[in-house]
Amino acid sequence: MRSFLAITVVCLLACTASGYYMTKEVKYADKPFLEKQKAMLEIFQHVHQPELHTHLWDDQKTFDLAAYKEHFTKPQVVEEFLRFYKYGLLPMEEIFSVYNEYHREQAVALFHLFYYAKDWDTFYKTMVWARFHVNEGMFVYAVTVAVLHRADMQGIVLPAPYEIYPYYFFNDVVISKAQRYKMQGFYRMKKADGVYSAFIPSNYTGYYVHSNPEQRVSYFMEDIGLNAYYYYFHADYPTWMGGKEYGLYKDRRGEFYLYQHQQFLARYYLERLSNDLGTIPTFSWYEPIVTGYYPYLRYYNGVPFPARENYHNGYTEKHDVVQEITDYERRLMEAIDYGFIILPDGTFVNITTPTGVEYLGNLIQSNGDSVNKRFYGYLEKVAKFFLGGSFEMFNEFRAVPSVLERYETAMRDPVFYQFFKRVIGFYYRYLDTLPSYKYDEINFPGVKLETVEMDKLVTYFDNFDADITNAVDVEVFDETTMKAGEMKKFGKMAHYQGEDFVLYARMPRLNHLPFSFKLNVVSDKPQKAVVLVFLGPKYDQYGNAYSVNANRENFFQLDHFLVDLVAGENAITRNSQDFSWFVKDRTTYFDLYKQVMQAYNGDYKFPLDMSEAHCGFPARLMLPKGKKGGMPFQFFFMIAPYHAPEVERFTGYDQTLSCGVGSGARYIDALPFGYPFNRKINEATWFTPNMVYYDTMIFHKSETEVNSVVV
Repeated sequence: MRSFLAITVVCLLACTASGYYMTKEVKYADKPFLEKQKAMLEIFQHVHQPELHTHLWDDQKTFDLAAYKEHFTKPQVVEEFLRFYKYGLLPMEEIFSVYNEYHREQAVALFHLFYYAKDWDTFYKTMVWARFHVNEGMFVYAVTVAVLHRADMQGIVLPAPYEIYPYYFFNDVVISKAQRYKMQGFYRMKKADGVYSAFIPSNYTGYYVHSNPEQRVSYFMEDIGLNAYYYYFHADYPTWMGGKEYGLYKDRRGEFYLYQHQQFLARYYLERLSNDLGTIPTFSWYEPIVTGYYPYLRYYNGVPFPARENYHNGYTEKHDVVQEITDYERRLMEAIDYGFIILPDGTFVNITTPTGVEYLGNLIQSNGDSVNKRFYGYLEKVAKFFLGGSFEMFNEFRAVPSVLERYETAMRDPVFYQFFKRVIGFYYRYLDTLPSYKYDEINFPGVKLETVEMDKLVTYFDNFDADITNAVDVEVFDETTMKAGEMKKFGKMAHYQGEDFVLYARMPRLNHLPFSFKLNVVSDKPQKAVVLVFLGPKYDQYGNAYSVNANRENFFQLDHFLVDLVAGENAITRNSQDFSWFVKDRTTYFDLYKQVMQAYNGDYKFPLDMSEAHCGFPARLMLPKGKKGGMPFQFFFMIAPYHAPEVERFTGYDQTLSCGVGSGARYIDALPFGYPFNRKINEATWFTPNMVYYDTMIFHKSETEVNSVVV
């Protein structure tokens, strides 16, 4: 994976140096790494089939977890897990939900086994044993979080979540067709390079059942890259994880949580405008929820995801839940208005300073670094239970979560955005208590952004293929019967009656042509600076031009990078393919596994980089769809002084391999998230020489037009 942070910084006119702060460095895997990578890919194959790999089945029989506890840096985690194991874990085939407290306790105990394993050998043996003795969903979750947080697993590429569990990303029509292909013995499947392949058309819920106008943007809400990103965001910062042991607070996790969701809303709003939908609707806890959602998804065990009909009236059945939610909301609003939060011992913490947003974010998310979960509660968890249309189970181990109650699926539901509009309302309620930036606080003395030049912006839909072979059951991989040549070429791929096969879901996904911009900047002296790039609407849904302050919540951040300015004229050029925080599409499981096997056998150099990093936003979704004849938007460019972060960037981790979660060294500078839109705007002091609003149009074309016409 190449770096989603990779920066091709500047071309400077009339100067001899350019500011390269991060290179597109690529490393290559050695044999020990490839052994790990190969094992991780195999362990996620067909997770609901216990005897898939015969050698793994045999290996786990000889492993005694209780006798192995000295191989863990905290031996007590083995005793902790075994207490759950002897009492009774979540049964196999049951639906795992991290929102269920019983499931979560067990998942955390399992995670501790993986996290505190002293070395790879211990991790691997424990993982193989758990693969056959622990609920499948719980296993996938605990292994995923452990791999993302173990220092010795940096660079390991996990299969995309939509390829491990296709059931959470593709509707029942696609899954059923995939299973029919398998049952019908490759009927009408084509064989290429020794492998049978089938491409199953996949579309979005709004195409199959158009239940309300919100479904016009189902292509965005149900985008598999977007939903995978949200899943990994919570795997990087699990709500249950906190404290000095994991160091997530170093990343300003509370502030990041709020800003991340504000950015989701801003990006979603741009897509809504492209489809003539306008502002995100509001709702009341006491009245029917207007927007329904029919996910047409089902769990592996056949249980369908709960649906919510239009005008769903949850209050009549769950009025006690509404009371709990409104209590949490009231306490949060009082904390914002009073300017302090109450600790469990009754003392107060002042949050009227800019750093108070960190406390607020932790309280709202109710994460492991919240200072008072007992009083400020579990707003997100309880609200998603109420809004999702799910029902309370009487069996403590049984759960049927709605799409809102799964991180893999939450963003599919239009009510996700309606709920977080309320949450981000608290965020802005807090930010608006802070004073507006003064002219001197946003001006960059001696620096002027004179002109902006930009390419034409064009979006289109093109087809993307995802490997959904895990959606079907396959024959046991009996390694003793496979031919040596087959093993060398493909490894252990899915096969049926001795034939290798792979099933793909092919879906149209929003994309855009690469584009560049050029900023002409004058500086009175050599100095470091950061360039901030945002995209926002020009007009609201009624065609009215936005005022500056009213529009500040609607800007989606595209880039934030360092430059070295020289005295005189500077021409800063930047291509969209180098924007920070964006990543390209994931390599399919089939191709990834082939590459690993080829490298393992010495026929290929397996690159290690961050171009497909799990913590990067899908580059496909950088721009909203726009319209065929063009739709007006505006960019906001700002050159700001460089403020060094408290911990130098990339300290403590290898930026070529890792996202640096929990290092406190992820961020380019010390500016608040969303700066300068994080404060109420006073137009009298707002417009400074170092900023520019740039009007542009976004044109939507068909794929045929993009491929055949010079745009």
